[in-house]
Amino acid sequence: MCYSIALENGGTVTEVDTDTAIRNFYSAKLSRYDQSVFLLQNIHYPYAAFAQRDTSGGFIWISQPEWLQLPEGSVRFLSPSELTRDWHDLRGELSPEELDQIHYWNPQTVGEIVFNTWD
Repeated sequence: MCYSIALENGGTVTEVDTDTAIRNFYSAKLSRYDQSVFLLQNIHYPYAAFAQRDTSGGFIWISQPEWLQLPEGSVRFLSPSELTRDWHDLRGELSPEELDQIHYWNPQTVGEIVFNTWD
């Protein structure tokens, strides 16, 4: 997915990380001219998001860059407001196993669950 998005937008993929030993998402850095963005994609569900790296190596959620047009598809790109939302309102949509993991790892937001580093 990341290669076709980059190509269709005149950009390149400059970094790919598919190591899911301790996390549940892939990441790719898409670059065009002097602009870049990370695209994260959950490995279990059709969710993706845009981010930038923070100083500690984590990710900060950002909106879709203006220069990046997305194709129609089955992957849903989550907005920063969706990702920073408190997860407690979504309790009814989660399985008992997911809730056990959430209680153990104590994430605070939807983004920390959808793109986690405890898998």
